[in-house]
Amino acid sequence: MTHAGLHAQQGCTDPLAINYSSNASVNDGSCVYESTNYTMENIADLNGSILNENSGIIFLNDHLLTINDGGNSNTIFEIDTLGSIIREITVLNASNVDWEAISQNSQSVFVGDIGNNSGSRENLCIYEISKSEIQDPSINEVVATRRVFRYEDQVEFTWNSNAHNYDCESFICTEDSIYLFSKNGLDEKTQLYGLPIPWADTAVANVNDSYDIDGLITDASIDLAGESLMLLGYKNNGGNFYSSFIWMLWDYNGDDFFSGNKRRIEIGTMLTLGQTEGIALKGSSTGFVSSEQISSIITIPPKLLKFDFSEYLNEEALNIISTEKNDIYVYPNPCHQFLNIEGSNERFRIYNLETSKLVLNGIVRLNQVDISSLPSGNFYIQVGTSKMKFTKQD
Repeated sequence: MTHAGLHAQQGCTDPLAINYSSNASVNDGSCVYESTNYTMENIADLNGSILNENSGIIFLNDHLLTINDGGNSNTIFEIDTLGSIIREITVLNASNVDWEAISQNSQSVFVGDIGNNSGSRENLCIYEISKSEIQDPSINEVVATRRVFRYEDQVEFTWNSNAHNYDCESFICTEDSIYLFSKNGLDEKTQLYGLPIPWADTAVANVNDSYDIDGLITDASIDLAGESLMLLGYKNNGGNFYSSFIWMLWDYNGDDFFSGNKRRIEIGTMLTLGQTEGIALKGSSTGFVSSEQISSIITIPPKLLKFDFSEYLNEEALNIISTEKNDIYVYPNPCHQFLNIEGSNERFRIYNLETSKLVLNGIVRLNQVDISSLPSGNFYIQVGTSKMKFTKQD
C-alpha cells in the first residue's frame, strides 16, 4: 500500500488556527491561535476548614480525589462533583512533606510528594497506591509503596526560595511511565521529565523536553485515550496579582507532548478563582479545576470549577495513528456505521471515552470495523499499541 504520508506536506493542520494550511496533512506543531479568554463555571466553594490548601485532583468513578499540600495530613479526600466531601482515606505509611499532585493509571493512584519551593529537597518521592483499594467505598485506610527519585540535571541544592527551576507540582501517568512538569520560578518555562513505572531504589527523572509556558505550572491532566493533555498554571502580573491559564496540548506524537497543537486559554484572576492548583479531565475537552484559599487583604475561599473546551478542538480532523511499523489511517470521524482503517488488520478494542469500559472488540477485516451496534457518543479505538478518539453518530 502506498502511504500519502511519505510525501505529505507539513504545516498547521488545525482549521481553527490563524495559520491553518489546507495543503498540510502532517501536523508539525506550528499552529498559532488567537488570544483566548474563557469564563469558568463556579460549582461551589469547598470546605474551607478542611480543603483550604487542596492541591491536585483526579476524576475517578464520577467523583473527584484531592489532597492537601505540605504540612497537612496524609489524607486523600473523595468529593462529589458538587464539592461535598464523601470520604477521607488515610495513607498509613506516608508523610506529607509537600504533597502537590495526584494522578492515576489503570492499576494505581499516585500521590506526588514533589513540592520543592526551596530547591533543596533530596527526598522527593511518589506514593503508589492500589486503585482497587481506593475504589472500594468501605476502605478508609490504605498502604502505599514509596518510590524515591531525583532530577537528572540537578546538581545544586542551595537556592533562594522559588528562585530556581526544580520545583514541581504536576505529573501525569501512563501504564509504564510518569511524566513530571516542573514549576520554574527562575525562567517560567516547564521542564518535562520522565520516570519508568515501576522502579526500585532511587530513580533518575530524565529530561525529555522543555517549553516556554510563560508562567508557573501547578497541575496536569491527560484524558483516558492519552490524546489530550492540559496544564494548569498562573502568572504573577506584578504586585502578586495572579491570573490563571490552561495550556491545551493535543495531536502530539507519542509522549512528545509539545510536538503538536498548543493553545493557551486565559481563565480568570485570583479574585474570582482563588489560587488554582488542580485540574482533572473528565473527557478530552471537559473537566474540573480546583483552587486553594487565598488569605490576604481579602479572603477568597477554595473553589471547585468546571470547563468545556470542546469549541477549541477540531473534532473532524483526520486522525493518524503512528506505530513503529507503519502509519494507520482511520476515517471518517465522526462516523455512522463503518470505521475505515488502512494499514492494519490487527485486533481492535473500542472503549467508552468517559468510563474507559470495553464496548467492542474483534479483528479489523478488509480495512473496516462495523460500529453500527454502538450508541452515539465518544469512544476510542485501540489497534495494536496505538489509540485514537472518534465520535459515533446515529
